[in-house]
Amino acid sequence: MKRVLVLLLLLLLLLLTGCVSPAWDDHDYALKAGATADSAASTVELVRRAVADRGRLTKEYFKVLLTEADQSLGDVNAQFGGVQPPTEAAEQVGDQVTELTTKAEDTVSQLLFEVRRGGVTDPERTEAQLQDLGSKLRAIAEAHK
Repeated sequence: MKRVLVLLLLLLLLLLTGCVSPAWDDHDYALKAGATADSAASTVELVRRAVADRGRLTKEYFKVLLTEADQSLGDVNAQFGGVQPPTEAAEQVGDQVTELTTKAEDTVSQLLFEVRRGGVTDPERTEAQLQDLGSKLRAIAEAHK
């Protein structure tokens, strides 16, 4: 009985601490920020290409792709948001990454809303916006390898 109680307490402790992961130093945090930016940039590029080729995709497939991208960006934001920056300098890097990944998530969410309502209202503007976000995310990813 005592072993079961100890195991349950350890499991509870693991679950409670699983929401926040440490970054041991600025370099470790920068690597996590770079990986986050890289993941978000890949998703943004996928969405940009889907918008560019939307005429070749079925509406249902396009909606599924956007839904998955939206969820992926949300997961990326949630995971990186759980990493504690070790210093103020690292916090600034984190704020920069979070600002862009949140903007990417908002952009994809809005795009999904438009597609569900009938279609992309301004494809050229959307492509340009996604291109800009992707470029900024890639630059951060490259800077923090």
